[in-house]
Amino acid sequence: MNLKELQDMIKEELESYMSEEEVDVDVDMEAGDIDADGAESGDDSEDVLRQIYDMLKDKFEGGDDADEIEDEEAEEEDAELAEERVEESTEEIEEAKDEDLEEGKKEDEEDMKEEVSTEVTHLQERFKKLANIIK
Repeated sequence: MNLKELQDMIKEELESYMSEEEVDVDVDMEAGDIDADGAESGDDSEDVLRQIYDMLKDKFEGGDDADEIEDEEAEEEDAELAEERVEESTEEIEEAKDEDLEEGKKEDEEDMKEEVSTEVTHLQERFKKLANIIK
C-alpha cells in the first residue's frame, strides 16, 4: 500500500462517517434519579455528601485506630519473618562455604600427597643413582 491508496481509504471513511445520520437519544429527565439497584431516590444529596465526608474524614484523620494497630502488627510480623529468613539463609550460606572449604582442603591434601610421594620417590632414586647405591 502506498501513500495515495492510504489517503483515498481515509477519505472514503471520513465521507461515510460524515454522511451517517445522527441518532437522537430521548432521555426522561423528570422521572427522578434511579440508583443502580433500580430504586428511585428523592433529594437525598445531603445524605450522600455526609457519607462521603465521613469516609474521607476517617481516612485522613485516622478514624479507625484498630485497623492501624492491626496493620502495624502485621508489618512487624512481616519484618520479623523477613529477618528470620535472612538469618537462616546466611547460616545456610556459611555452612555451604565451610563444607566447600573442607572438601577443597581434603582434595588439595590428597593431590599434594600424590604429588609429594611421586616426587619423593623420584628424588630418592636420583640420589641413590648419584651415590651409586642403585641395586
